[in-house]
Amino acid sequence: MNTIFATGTSIARNCQRFQARADAVMTRFGAVVFAVVLGVGLAGCSFLKPAQSTARYFVLSPAAATLSAPAASNALAVGLGQVKLPAYLFETSFAVRKATNEIEYLPSALWAERMDTGFQRVLAANLATLLPSDHIHLSAWQKDAVAAEVYVILHQFDVDSTGQGVLVAQWRILSPGGEKTLKLGTSRLSRQGPSPDAGASGPVATLSQLVTDFSRQLAQALQEATSGQRAPVSK
Repeated sequence: MNTIFATGTSIARNCQRFQARADAVMTRFGAVVFAVVLGVGLAGCSFLKPAQSTARYFVLSPAAATLSAPAASNALAVGLGQVKLPAYLFETSFAVRKATNEIEYLPSALWAERMDTGFQRVLAANLATLLPSDHIHLSAWQKDAVAAEVYVILHQFDVDSTGQGVLVAQWRILSPGGEKTLKLGTSRLSRQGPSPDAGASGPVATLSQLVTDFSRQLAQALQEATSGQRAPVSK
């Protein structure tokens, strides 16, 4: 009988020790779980805070109003069609040519408008000064409201890692309504400017200057193609 009682007492003590160890393990486990939950919660709070954007947005700019215009007896009203671009220029990030077949995009330098829209806008502003004319119609016009129609296809318009800017474009000058090709050609222009490593402001200025150079070529071609034509009345 005493043996049975001693055995029962031993079992009870072992159970108590086991329970104490289990409680200690659960306490430590609970502390670990609490620490993990707290850490995740704090991290979640930090994720919810709005991160400050470091992106900068750029646009092409037309030439200064003092841009010299060639002598002309008549101001020309011109229809300027939508500029066509290669696919790589539809990205909103600024494109840098790393090699002949490699393009890199600057994630913190973005265009504030579509490149085809921005190029057409600046080209129209430059032509209005160069021809001179304040009647540059964009994308839609009446046939008898213009002396010529202009269409541009860009093949390359970017800077490389050294800051060298290149513009390659095909252009066509058509009679009103597109019935006849008056003049066509390909422009290949380059300018050296600041490296993109110093920021995108310098390369954007280089590209804007390239548009100005292209505008001069196109204005001269327009005057040659429409020489002797009477300027239409703008509508």
